Amino acid sequence: MKKYLICVCHIGLFVSSARGFSLSVASSLGFDSSTSVTNKKKNQDKGIALKISKSNQEIANIRVIYESEHILAIDKPPHIPYHDDLSNGQKGVLSCVRQLQLNEEIEYQGRLYGVHRLDRVTSGILLFAKSSNVARDLSESFKRKTVSKYYVALSAQKPKKKKQGWVKGDMVPSRRKSWKLTDSFKNPAITRFFTAGLGNCAIRIDDRQSLNEDSTVLSTSIPKTMILYLPHTGKTHQLRVASKSLGLPILGDPIYSNSYDAKEMARTYLHALALQVTLNGESVTIYNPPTSWFESEELMICGEDMKQVLFGLITKHCECSEILSLVSNAAAESL
Repeated sequence: MKKYLICVCHIGLFVSSARGFSLSVASSLGFDSSTSVTNKKKNQDKGIALKISKSNQEIANIRVIYESEHILAIDKPPHIPYHDDLSNGQKGVLSCVRQLQLNEEIEYQGRLYGVHRLDRVTSGILLFAKSSNVARDLSESFKRKTVSKYYVALSAQKPKKKKQGWVKGDMVPSRRKSWKLTDSFKNPAITRFFTAGLGNCAIRIDDRQSLNEDSTVLSTSIPKTMILYLPHTGKTHQLRVASKSLGLPILGDPIYSNSYDAKEMARTYLHALALQVTLNGESVTIYNPPTSWFESEELMICGEDMKQVLFGLITKHCECSEILSLVSNAAAESL
C-alpha cells in the first residue's frame, strides 16, 4: 500500500506519492547528464565498480520532495557528488537516483535530465526535468536568472562588519582545489546575504556539562550565526567563498573553514532551502527546510529555537511571495 506525503511545495497545492526512499547501491552503472532505467544493460556493460563510501551513508536518505508532470525534485543529502567520482569509486547523485528507479523506490521510471548542480557538501533541493524540452526551458531560466533560489548556512563566527549586503567579485582558482574572491568584475560572482544571531538559542541541557569540561566545544558545536543567501549567479563554491570573505566561514566546511572545525563536524552546514521558477506559465515553488539540523546531536543548541530563527530570517528577507506563502503554511502546520 502506498503512503502519501504532503510536500511543502506546489503548483497550487501538490501532493506527492512517496515511500521511505532507502537505497542499497551495489550494481555497476555508468553516468551522464541524464538518467533512464532503459539504459540498464548498456550501463552495466561499462563495468564501472562504484560503491557507497563510509562517509556517504546518508545516501540512504535521498527522498523525492516534489513531482509534477514535468519535474522531479529530491532532497540531496550532503557528501554526495553530482557525477560519479571514479577516483574513489563513489556514486554521484545521478547514479543514485537511477538506482532508486531501478529498485522501483521512485515511482517515475522515465528518463531524467539534470538542469543544475549542488556541491558535494551541500544538501537540499535538486531539480530534474522529465523531458529534454523541459530541461532546456529550465536551463534557460537559470541562465536568465529568473529562478529564485535561497540557501541557508551556519557559521561558528559572528559578523565582523556587515550583517547583510552584497558580495561581488570575480572568482579565481586558489590552493587545495579552492577558489578566492578578487577585486575585479569581468565575470563576477554576485551574492546577496542576510544574517541572524543564534545567541538567544538555548543550549541543550544534556550538553551544558560538556561545555564546562571542554572549552573547545564552544568554537565548533555551537553555531553563532545563521546566514541566508540569495545568489544572483551560480559559480563553483560561490556561497562558500562569499562566506569566508565575510569572516563567516560555513560550519564544517573542509576547505574554507578552520581545519579543526571541519574535522570535528559531521558535515558542512549549507543547504538549498527554497526555489521558485515559472515554467510554461505555471509557478513551481519548493520550500525544504533543513530538518536534520533541528534534530542534530552535534549542534548543541535547541532545534526549536533554531527553527524560529530561520523562520524569522526568511520571512523578513525573502522577496518571493510564492515561497513566503509556503513558509507560512509550514510554520502553521508545525504548531
